[in-house]
Amino acid sequence: MSMRESIISIGSRMMQRHEEDITFDLMTLEELQEMQNDLLQKIWMITLENDVYERYLYRQEPKSLNIIARLLDRARLTRRMTQHMLPKLSHMSFRESVISLHDFSRHSIASMSSLASITSVSRFGTPSLMTIGTTADTPKITMAHRMVMTKKELEELKKKLQRLEQYSRKRKTIMRAEIEEIEIRINEAQEAKAEFEKEVVTEGVDPITGKIPAERVIRFVEEWLRSANTIIERLRLRSATARMQIAKAGRQLVQREELGESLHAVDFEKLNIENQDYVKMLEEKSVYVIDMKRIAGYYHLKLTQHKQKLNDLSSALNKVKEDILSKQMQIKEFAGEHKVMEINVRRLEKQLKNLLNFMEYHTAPDILDFVKAREEYAKLERIFKLLQRRMNIEKIIYQEYQKQNQTNKKLTVTDEPKRKKKKKRISDTIYPIIY
Repeated sequence: MSMRESIISIGSRMMQRHEEDITFDLMTLEELQEMQNDLLQKIWMITLENDVYERYLYRQEPKSLNIIARLLDRARLTRRMTQHMLPKLSHMSFRESVISLHDFSRHSIASMSSLASITSVSRFGTPSLMTIGTTADTPKITMAHRMVMTKKELEELKKKLQRLEQYSRKRKTIMRAEIEEIEIRINEAQEAKAEFEKEVVTEGVDPITGKIPAERVIRFVEEWLRSANTIIERLRLRSATARMQIAKAGRQLVQREELGESLHAVDFEKLNIENQDYVKMLEEKSVYVIDMKRIAGYYHLKLTQHKQKLNDLSSALNKVKEDILSKQMQIKEFAGEHKVMEINVRRLEKQLKNLLNFMEYHTAPDILDFVKAREEYAKLERIFKLLQRRMNIEKIIYQEYQKQNQTNKKLTVTDEPKRKKKKKRISDTIYPIIY
């Protein structure tokens, strides 16, 4: 069961019991317990209503809260005075006490009879909440106005929750960024410590003195500061780009807000109609594109087939061209060979003609003349061989003679300084005698 249904059921039961004649003497313990729970629930409801009314008044009419507080103080004083003036209140029956508890709503902020005199006007130009739907006897707030107030308060609470959620998100992101920054600082500090211990403490110790020179420490600090400055410059550039992006986004938001203020409902309807038209056009164009894709696919297939045929024909044409070139080279070679053969044929023909002429006009000598010519040829050949041998011997002698001359020249060049060293000085005069 929801909260609203439970409240409505409790209110209906209380109204029925209030209207009927309640006999507490005949009621059982369970019924009394149930009635107590209902009364406690109603008290909780009234306190919740009072809290909502107080918040509403605090926002709408903060001055009326002071008046209500004064009236409540007066009511407490009057109650104390009546308690002192009526000492016989202990004789009140159980039924009257329960009815007084049942009518506790008279003492709520929204239903006090003393608030009928408040006729202040709210800042929104509406009359005071305490005088709406009231009568002269028991001023009360109508249910419709209660619903309006609760609705406004719920909206305010939602806005507050949204603001709180936004603030918590921002705070969460800020805290996360701070944590990441702290982690980065810790890591950088650890790295700097490790580098300092490595470069200065361990490697920077002077082997002669056993101490760390100040120059090493200063150099390490200067390098570290230089690297830190480079990192700062990078971060500065990043922050500048981020600021530019934020400013650009802010300008875009302002432009969008201005556009939103200038737009109307008719513009949105017009846009919807245009969007529908464009959707139809897109569908038509998509169908047309699909058809074009089919046609393009068909012709692409044909194109690939024709390309394949063209490649085959081009390869065959290249082969034919290569064969033609080879045949032309062979023709050139054959033409050259033909010219050579023609020259040889002419030469052989001439030799043949000469031979035929020689055979026709030649007369053979006698046998004795031939024998004499052979003997003379043999003598001349022997003489030629002897002369050739003599010439070879002379060449050998000439080469040996040249070798001896070269060796003699070298010996003369090397013996001259030895001869100079063997010369001695006989006298110490200006013109010494040397032998």
